[in-house]
Amino acid sequence: MSTFTRDNTELAVDVPGAGQQHRAEAGGMTIALERWNAGLDTAEWFADLPGGACQEPHWGYCLKGRVTMRYADGGTEEITAGQAYYIRPGHNAHLVEDTEFVEFTLADRTPGINTVELESAGQR
Repeated sequence: MSTFTRDNTELAVDVPGAGQQHRAEAGGMTIALERWNAGLDTAEWFADLPGGACQEPHWGYCLKGRVTMRYADGGTEEITAGQAYYIRPGHNAHLVEDTEFVEFTLADRTPGINTVELESAGQR
């Protein structure tokens, strides 16, 4: 069995003012421990991806906060603390509150948060 904490995973994304993502890969999945700040909108990060949105599907659990997912097809969904979720491909996140997630994504290199370089917004 493998377990994951911020102490034993890679700090993969650390963008001042936006937040952090620690991650590891196991069992064909990317396991991410995420903390994002209120006000973050990922549209700029994913502007160069197909549809201007993250193309990865994500499964997870929201530990704290509230986020609105905006889909390229015009749909929206809100995720709040205490909810398990599935986020379909073609999304951008708008963080309404400081938010923490435990998130799982297929480790297949689909264009999205786990594959883009965030050079213009900070570091990866």
